[in-house]
Amino acid sequence: MKMPDYNFIPGIELNKGFYIDVVKPLLDREFPELKYTASLIGCGSDVLGYDNRTSMDHNWGPRLQIFLSENDFEALSGSLTKLFQYNLPFEYNGFPTNYTTPRYDQTQSMEWTTEYPVNHLIEVHTLSSYLKRYLGVENVAGITYREWLSFTDINLLEITKGEVFHDGLRELKSTREELSFYPFEIWLLRLAALWRCVENEEPFIGRCRENNDFLGIKTISARLVNYIMKICFYLEKEYIPYSKWTGTAFKRLKSYPAVEPTLKRVLVENDPEKIENYLVAAYEKLVELHNERTDLPRLDNKIQNFFGRPYKVIFAETIVQKLKQAVNDSYLKNINIDEVGLDKKLDSIDLDIKVQKKIFMILN
Repeated sequence: MKMPDYNFIPGIELNKGFYIDVVKPLLDREFPELKYTASLIGCGSDVLGYDNRTSMDHNWGPRLQIFLSENDFEALSGSLTKLFQYNLPFEYNGFPTNYTTPRYDQTQSMEWTTEYPVNHLIEVHTLSSYLKRYLGVENVAGITYREWLSFTDINLLEITKGEVFHDGLRELKSTREELSFYPFEIWLLRLAALWRCVENEEPFIGRCRENNDFLGIKTISARLVNYIMKICFYLEKEYIPYSKWTGTAFKRLKSYPAVEPTLKRVLVENDPEKIENYLVAAYEKLVELHNERTDLPRLDNKIQNFFGRPYKVIFAETIVQKLKQAVNDSYLKNINIDEVGLDKKLDSIDLDIKVQKKIFMILN
């Protein structure tokens, strides 16, 4: 698909202006007493702040969400949709406000028109229906630990990133604050789940080295680098985006300058012994970063040989145990750590979308 020669600006910037210059005046004129919230959240590289010119080919452009109260949604959602269909300008800041009909994958692209109705991308929701769609809950009051365990990082990112342009209902900002990161004991379990992944494979580098299994070393070491990066996110209390954006987001972490050079050496090195040495150096840096936090149990792990075998490990098993021991809630203490954080253990876009229901089935 050939994209017209648009001048790129970040989607958040574009749509903040779109709200102020176009949407707000329309609502003020036609519904002056209406209480509503306007935002750009949900799916999209523009929401996460990673968009560029390439992003403009689908689900990008003048777009936002309008949230109404339950009563107003029932009475006015259709009227608002029609208002925008017949009153939006055909372009804003050089971009069409009209979009193609949804394709087979539900994506849409900007498309010029000079006729009404405009096929716009201004969504009208209630907050409860939006949360239900993304998280499976209708509000954040009294979210249970079981529900927190069912949430995925990407769904939480989609709710908490982006920007709220106007919060007339006084709900969305507080909801985003409540969901800004996992509760303490869920955080402990999420960290433990990632360290379990390290535990499962850390001795395999040495074993593959003994067997001259170069492909095994490279694939396992790449997976371990992936887990190390994800642990860095959690140590900074940041949700982890899905694989396309993990490296981009990793660059924005405070720990990036301290960790990235070693991880890069793991990936580009071809000498098995050096790969192992770089990995254990990364484990030691993780322990150091962990211990810089005063709200986590202190770790004393040092690099050792694996039960007498000449494989260098951090003994991640003991890190998993220490994190689990810090959990006090009776329900969480009995959770199987292998069922926690499946969305981040397996880099599958399909799993990110469907994992909530799967976890509910497991835990129930």
